[in-house]
Amino acid sequence: MKTILLITLMISSLVINAQEYSFAKDFVTGKVTLNDLSELNGELKWTPSHDSDLKFRKTKDDKVTKYNPNEIIGFTVDKMSFVSLKNLIVCSDNYALIGQTTKIKESFAQVVSKGKFNIYLITLAGYNPISRAPEDYLNFIFQDATNEKNNLIAYSYLIRMKEKKYEKAKADLYILFKDYPEVIEKIKSFNKENSFLELIEMISKI
Repeated sequence: MKTILLITLMISSLVINAQEYSFAKDFVTGKVTLNDLSELNGELKWTPSHDSDLKFRKTKDDKVTKYNPNEIIGFTVDKMSFVSLKNLIVCSDNYALIGQTTKIKESFAQVVSKGKFNIYLITLAGYNPISRAPEDYLNFIFQDATNEKNNLIAYSYLIRMKEKKYEKAKADLYILFKDYPEVIEKIKSFNKENSFLELIEMISKI
């Protein structure tokens, strides 16, 4: 379980600039877990983005191998864990603009918390038509760990859009946490001006 302070620090570092992660700029020591559960220790490099492959090499003198989320279970680097998630429906530039979600076949996601409900965070590379510039869109992903075949539920974080779009995005969360009235009340009271991390902490303690 992560405390609200640790979660805040982790998310803040990503919000400031995902590209500033050490493993986004250069190869750093890490571990890859393959689909057969075997592990590879070596050096990793990865740009935090839903469409970015992981680069791996055993040493700086070895050939670089690329892995997409379908080819590995996940990887660990800089004391952070990332897993492969598949068949996601997320909120990115289209949702902020016209309220339309985006389907993603696969993506690496950072592990925020593991428990009865698993919580992940993904970064989606998009485009802001207002500023006419590339922009990252963050989504928390929630999963019922007692039945990992259940749908992965995404909720946008710090995306600039109208309040009614945030409310629309809550619909699947109400279904996922229907047996937890205190969580439902927290979801209802949340708006884009509140700290969503308080809700993350509450769910991580279930």
